[in-house]
Amino acid sequence: MTFTVGLKGLDVMAHHSSSGRWPTCLQAGFTYLGLLIAIAILGIGLSVVSEVWTRAADHQKRIQLEWVGQQYIQAIQSYYYANTGAVHLYPKTLEDLLEDKRFIFIKRHIRTLYPDPFTGTVQWKLLSAPQGGIQGVAIEGESGGRAFTRQFIFLPQADLSPSQSSAPRY
Repeated sequence: MTFTVGLKGLDVMAHHSSSGRWPTCLQAGFTYLGLLIAIAILGIGLSVVSEVWTRAADHQKRIQLEWVGQQYIQAIQSYYYANTGAVHLYPKTLEDLLEDKRFIFIKRHIRTLYPDPFTGTVQWKLLSAPQGGIQGVAIEGESGGRAFTRQFIFLPQADLSPSQSSAPRY
């Protein structure tokens, strides 16, 4: 059996076989259309995956920020209580946490100055103590398209004498 197909002004003569297959020139259009649909689906899938990946990375940075902030609080606390006298002092700089030179030997209250996970720099906003020195660190940044501020502040507990204690006396 022979038939003629018009394709954009071209007449294509094809022999229809008993297997029912269309001519090769007509199949190329369906393959191209299938490829375009596959690329569109792949693009949509990648955009969804990238959004999930971005949120997961942002979540990991927030967890890292909390850990780093706690390290700074513990270091300031260690510096504050390292003086055995009645007067406790806050560090003047973050470098004082690395090398406390108030004693005969050098005491380290923190291993390293940890960077801000969002910027990768060690440029923290320093929070001043009322008596002078650094009482904490803060960060102002953007996460997930929203601005945020997070402060990590060391608050010393008041030293209670036994007469001021809230524990019951017997």
